[in-house]
Amino acid sequence: MVSAPTVPSVDAADPTIESLRAGDEAIRWDLGRQAFGSTDPFDPDRPGVVAERAVAAYAGDRLAGQVVTIDFSMQWGGVAVPCGGVSGVVVRPEDRGHGLAKAMLRESFDRMRHRGEVVAALYPTTATLYRSVGFEIVGSHDWRKVPLHLIPTEPASGLRWRRVEFGDPAVRTVYESMATTLDGWFLPGDTWWGRTIHSCENDTRKNRYAYVGARDGVDVAAAIYRYDTSDDRLYELGVDLLAGVDASAVAAALGFLAGNATTAGYLETTLPVELLGLHIPDIQHAAITNDWPWMLRLIDVAGAFAARRFSGAVSGRVELHIDDPTIPDNAGPHLLEVSGGSAHVTPGGSGQVQVSVNDLARIYAGNDVRLLHSSGRLPGATAHDVAFLAAACASSPTMPFFF
Repeated sequence: MVSAPTVPSVDAADPTIESLRAGDEAIRWDLGRQAFGSTDPFDPDRPGVVAERAVAAYAGDRLAGQVVTIDFSMQWGGVAVPCGGVSGVVVRPEDRGHGLAKAMLRESFDRMRHRGEVVAALYPTTATLYRSVGFEIVGSHDWRKVPLHLIPTEPASGLRWRRVEFGDPAVRTVYESMATTLDGWFLPGDTWWGRTIHSCENDTRKNRYAYVGARDGVDVAAAIYRYDTSDDRLYELGVDLLAGVDASAVAAALGFLAGNATTAGYLETTLPVELLGLHIPDIQHAAITNDWPWMLRLIDVAGAFAARRFSGAVSGRVELHIDDPTIPDNAGPHLLEVSGGSAHVTPGGSGQVQVSVNDLARIYAGNDVRLLHSSGRLPGATAHDVAFLAAACASSPTMPFFF
C-alpha cells in the first residue's frame, strides 16, 4: 500500500491507495453511476471485480475513488501482448483536485508490471490527465451506420446458422480466431466475458440474439446483435459482436444480418472500415455515428517491444533517450534493436534520439513517425532513424470493443 499525495481531503484525512475493500462493490458501482451518468441499478449477481484489480482511494473508511484494470492481451504483429485495460477511473466530486487519480493510476501501473502486463489501454474522458501519466492517443473506436441494402446477402455462402446462448463457447472461439490477426484487437479474460455475457442475458431494454454459423460442420462465424429504435423503419440493428475465421465467414456473417433489410434500415458496427470495405462495394455510404479515441501506454518498454512481432524484412537499431517521469525504470538511454521479426530494448547507448514515453506509444502502435519528427517531437533523430522506426512498427490498429 502506498500513500497518496499529502494533500488534505475534505475531511482532513490523508487518503490511502489500496485494493478495494470487501463489501464496497455496491459503493464502487454507485460512484461510477455518479461519474458517468448511468441510471443502471447495482446488480449483485453481476460478476464482481477482482479486488487486486480494483485500486481504491480511501479517506478513512470512505471510498473516495477507484481505478479498475481489466485483464486481457492485445494483438500486435500477430502476437498476444499482455495488457491491462484501464476502466472506471473515478474520484468523488468533493475529493477532486488532490491528485488521487494520478496516485491510483501509478499504483495500477506498479501492479501491472508485477503481473507482467507490459502495455495498458483505455478510452479517455480527459486525455490531459492520461497524457500526464504517459498515455497517448493512437487510434479511434468508431461506430459506423451501414445501410443494410448495400450488404450482399450471399445466399450461397454455405453456412448453416443456429441460435445459441450468449455464453456459448463457440462465440468466443470464433471471435478469438479473428482477433489474433488484427492489431489492437484484444483477447479478454474470463472476467470480461463473464460480465459481458451477464449484461446481455439481463438487459431487459433491448431484444438481443446470438447466432453461430458453421461450414461443413465447423463453427466459422458468430454474431451478437440487438434491435435498436429507428426513425423510419421497424428497427435498426446494433452489432455487439461480429466475427469470422476468414474473409468468407465475415462476409457470410454480414450477409446473415443483411437478411433483416425488409424491416431494418441500417446496421451499426465497430468493424473497421478497411475490413468492411472488403465486403461492401459502396462502403462510402456508411457514416460514422460515434467515435471515441483510445490511448496506449507502455508499462514496461523493454517487455512491450520484446513481446510483439515486427516485420521480418526490417532490421536496424536506434539509440533512444526515453523520458518517463511516472515509471523511472523505463527512463534514460536505451538501445532499440530489431532483427528477424524480434526487438530488444536494453539500457545504454548514446541516447541520441530523445522521445517521451507518450510518443514511444505512438511509434509502437504504428502512428506516423515522420509526422512526429516533422513536429519536432524526436530531437536528434536522423532521416535513417525515422525511416527505420516507421518501417519496423508499421501498423493500423483498431479496437472493436468498449471496456
